[in-house]
Amino acid sequence: MDEVWNGTRTVDYEYTRPTGTPLEWELYTRSLIAWPQVLMDVPAPYGRLRRPGLVDVDEADHQRLVGIWHTRLTDPVYVTDLVIRTTAARTRTGAALEKLETALAARSPAAASAALSDATSHLLTVMSTHIVNWLLPEVAWERLLTEFLGSRPAALTSGSALMTPTDPGRLLSTCLSSEASSVRRRALEHAHSWSLAVQLAAAGDEHRLTTARLVITLSRWAADSEERRAELRDRYLAAVVRWAPLAGADPAQLAIADLITNGATR
Repeated sequence: MDEVWNGTRTVDYEYTRPTGTPLEWELYTRSLIAWPQVLMDVPAPYGRLRRPGLVDVDEADHQRLVGIWHTRLTDPVYVTDLVIRTTAARTRTGAALEKLETALAARSPAAASAALSDATSHLLTVMSTHIVNWLLPEVAWERLLTEFLGSRPAALTSGSALMTPTDPGRLLSTCLSSEASSVRRRALEHAHSWSLAVQLAAAGDEHRLTTARLVITLSRWAADSEERRAELRDRYLAAVVRWAPLAGADPAQLAIADLITNGATR
C-alpha cells in the first residue's frame, strides 16, 4: 500500500486504484490525511497531499501516529467508543445515501444535490477506516495469538478466521446463492469457534482474557468496517454518476469541493 524512501512514506492510490476517478482518489486521500482526527480526535494530519492520488507522510509522523493508535487499541474504553462511533458513522452515511437515491429516483435536482452534499461529508468520515487494510497491529496480534494458541500456524488460521465480516452487506445479501450462503455460514461458525478457542486459552488470567477479547473485537470491527465502507463507497460513486446529468456535470471531472460547497445549491 505504501513505500518508504528517504524518510517519506508514500501512499499511492493512482497505483492501487488505477481506474479510479479524481473524485474517488480524493475520497481516499482526504480520509487518509484525516484519520488521526476521525478515529482518535488527534488534530494532526497524516501526511500531505502531493497530487489527487498520492499522499506523502513523514516517516517519523507515521511512526508516532500509528504508535499512538496501537496503544489506544489496547484500551477497552477506547475500543468500545471506536466501535460505537464508527458504526454510527456508517449508519448516518447509509441514511444519507437512502435520501440521495430517493431524490435521484424522483429526478429532483435540488433535493439530490442537497442529499449528495450531506452524503459526501458523512462518507469521508467512514472512508477513514480504510486504514484497517494496512495500519492494524497485525504483528503484535500474531504474537499474542501464537502465545495463546501455542503455534504460529494456529495463530495465522485463527487471525484469518476472526477477520470474517458478520454479514455480507445489504447489496451482497440480495444476490447470494444458497450455496454461497452456506459457505458464509460455515465461515462465521469457524470464526466463532476460533473466538472461543482464543478466549479459553486466555482464561484464568484477567489481563490475558481482556487482551484476547480486544483482539477478537477489533478483528471483527476491522472486517465489518472494510466491508461496510466498500459497500457505501460503491453506492456513493454510483449515485454520483446518476446525479451528474441532472446537474449538468461531468463525473470524470468532479472534485469533493464541487459536491460539498456547490452541491446543495445546484
